[in-house]
Amino acid sequence: MNHEIDPTPGQFPEPPTNAEGGALDPVGGSLPAAPPTRSWLARYRRLLIPAGGLVVVGAAAAAALVLVLTPRTSVEKMVPATVDVYAVANLDPSLSQKVNLLRAVHRFPDTSTDQKLGEQLDKALKDSGITFSGDIQPWLGAQVGLAVRIPQGNADPPVALFAVSKDDSKAVAALTKLRAGSQGKKYVWRDTTYGGITITVGSPTISTKPTTGSLKAGAYAIVDHVVVIASSEALIREIIDADQGRSARLVDSADYQATLAKVPSDRLALVYVNGQSVVSHLKSQLTTPLAANLAGIKGLGDAEAFQGAALALSARPDGIVADAAVRLDAGKLSASTRGALTHAGHAAGVIGWIPSSSDAFFAFASVDRTIQSALDQAGSEPSVRQATDSVGLTGPQGILPHLTGDFAVEAELDRSFFPAGAVMIGTDDANRMRSFITGILGLAGQGQASRPTTTTYRGVTITSMPISGIGPQDHFLPAFAVLDGMGLLASNPAELKAIIDAHKDHTAITRDATYVGAVGASLTNPASVVYLDLAKIIKAIQSAPAGSAVGSLHLKTDKNLTPLRAFILTSDSSADGMVERFVVILQ
Repeated sequence: MNHEIDPTPGQFPEPPTNAEGGALDPVGGSLPAAPPTRSWLARYRRLLIPAGGLVVVGAAAAAALVLVLTPRTSVEKMVPATVDVYAVANLDPSLSQKVNLLRAVHRFPDTSTDQKLGEQLDKALKDSGITFSGDIQPWLGAQVGLAVRIPQGNADPPVALFAVSKDDSKAVAALTKLRAGSQGKKYVWRDTTYGGITITVGSPTISTKPTTGSLKAGAYAIVDHVVVIASSEALIREIIDADQGRSARLVDSADYQATLAKVPSDRLALVYVNGQSVVSHLKSQLTTPLAANLAGIKGLGDAEAFQGAALALSARPDGIVADAAVRLDAGKLSASTRGALTHAGHAAGVIGWIPSSSDAFFAFASVDRTIQSALDQAGSEPSVRQATDSVGLTGPQGILPHLTGDFAVEAELDRSFFPAGAVMIGTDDANRMRSFITGILGLAGQGQASRPTTTTYRGVTITSMPISGIGPQDHFLPAFAVLDGMGLLASNPAELKAIIDAHKDHTAITRDATYVGAVGASLTNPASVVYLDLAKIIKAIQSAPAGSAVGSLHLKTDKNLTPLRAFILTSDSSADGMVERFVVILQ
């Protein structure tokens, strides 16, 4: 049974009425006059208002669904699977990325406003006959890209540039203007058609070929609302085939997808390297007669495990971040390399020795495994073994089996811009470490090192060993000590004392505010760290005296260096690859 209300008015006969408008009683009497009849709209408005709201919400949801399901024009879907290197920049990223990027870019004087940024881009195109603001910006869409293929032999690499178009007619106008410019007139142009798309091919004119060897043939087309400029017509045909589904696309390959899964998806730009293709090209080069005649080259070793690499650029409120990932086939790695990647350790321990006064450092947590892996890759070459034995690294008294893995190098600049620094090496045998450092200094002085002297500082024995002919002695006087499982070799006793103080007083760089801020944007518990206190280094450069090493670099007055605060690179690894994060912190 249907219980729905039929909203159609007047579906029943009206009752009879008397002269005054009152309804007649069916048995002959009259009934009181009925109140005025309400309109249909008034009667059902309480139902219509929520129903109308549902219609609006439903329409909005449907529109949103259409926008989501409608694929945006993108570069990725037309890049052939045979490409070796692919890069793409998102000009219309997520809102957070856009805000963070503009905040970062506008901190530099040359790009402090959108107008200045446009002026810089116009300046870059000044010799092309077109401008960014007048000829490119009006039609440029959400992405620009680059695809490169490794060439065979000495040929030029096939290259294609991509730019999404939001107005094809304006894009055609810009390309036409480019053809009419001084550089375009050096070409003979012709049109051809492939897959329903017009390809314009340019060949250098005969008159320019003998005198202008740099001119190369090229072609362009607009493929599915993307401007494509390539080094050849053949490459554009491959791009059309990929876009129209007649050939494989890079974006659909398993290696591409697995590699990109290791980097952030919310990004400004991406660079991808097709690992297997690169390895294949390298292997083909090793089969050439020249490579075959080179003694010692037997193969690519661990390089055969390279599957792919990706670099993703993104923006933070306080700077710019680049995440890199390398995919490896663990089954193709040597046992020592696989062990080094799997047991990378954490660099936090050795970083606790680095003084807060340091301007830069590199810290690493598995130097022993890394050295062993490198030796395994070198094989049993007698010259390699002889060299490592001579420095005390290997051999019966070698230090390698007694390294714990901790390793760091730190440096700082004084007022005269002369660097001081130190090396820190973890060990479980203090005596072997002292012998190893003494041997290294002896080799550095070519057997002419002066007699060492010893002093005591805070209960630690410091050995100084002058080396004749190397630097001014007031700046360079090698000094070393072994303390709490760490071998310390510094450029002078003062630097060594600073390291001892940092360790004993717990005043290492880990308490420095700039370093702490950089760590907050980095990988958690990394195996290695590279850190530069850019603000302190730039200040040292700008205050360096006349005639110093940096005087000729013209950096003292460059205001675009001022926003830079710090740089940090952190990395970690596992059996199937490595990840790295580069961070530039801005003021």
